[in-house]
Amino acid sequence: MKYLLYLNHPHDEKVYKVNKTKEKRARKYFSTVSTIETTIDIRGEKIKAIVDYDIFNKYANFDCFHCQDDCCGDNPMIYEKKTRKFILDNLEEYNNLTKNVDILEEMGLEKKEIKDSIKKDKCMAPEDFIECEVKNCTCSYKKDNATTLCSIHSIALNKNLDFKEIVDLKPLVCSLWPLEILVEDDMSVAYITLPDDFTNGFTAEDYYKIACINYELSTSPIFRRYNPEGFEEKDYKPFYEAYGETLKYGLGEKFYNDIIKKLEIE
Repeated sequence: MKYLLYLNHPHDEKVYKVNKTKEKRARKYFSTVSTIETTIDIRGEKIKAIVDYDIFNKYANFDCFHCQDDCCGDNPMIYEKKTRKFILDNLEEYNNLTKNVDILEEMGLEKKEIKDSIKKDKCMAPEDFIECEVKNCTCSYKKDNATTLCSIHSIALNKNLDFKEIVDLKPLVCSLWPLEILVEDDMSVAYITLPDDFTNGFTAEDYYKIACINYELSTSPIFRRYNPEGFEEKDYKPFYEAYGETLKYGLGEKFYNDIIKKLEIE
């Protein structure tokens, strides 16, 4: 098995390969919970999907503007050509947000070298500077001293791009996070769920420690000690509602409609 959303990760199978223990747990989990069969459409590739549908009723609140967790901790994939072009076409705004061009110039690179790196290097910056001078994801930036946001998303919003265009431009894992999608090695079947106390034994990371998909955590004094603002109770909605547009454009209309139909029936 593989983690579908990490198949194009810069560190290859060290990240996307599911180890045998986690694979065994995942197969056991999907054999015991209620599921539906549907089809996902990822960047034009259709894959049969087994979906842990009831978990889409789980309450979520993606309050990125008040979040102090670095979800953009590293580069999630080798960037696609359309993303590279978008950055180059909006290089000044990208640099104003991320300071990456200024950093690389300070390290001795010429503007042409920087542009060539955006076109060719896996993470749109020379490898020697990744996770060093250019910390976290290349496209991340700090809105303030606490909050990390995505420069691709912010520039797209400033240009009034619609949500479908934004999902198309961003790395798919960034749009669909924290969905967990495992896939057979031959890409014949995908298995979809969300991190929680029962699934984090086989998910890529223990995302359940983050308040966006854990309402109980958001009310705890431990969380509120370092996150005193945001994540209000009134803003938590079922995952299928909070992430509706993302699910449609990231996994396809059929996938979204099949989930909604099943949840409405029950």
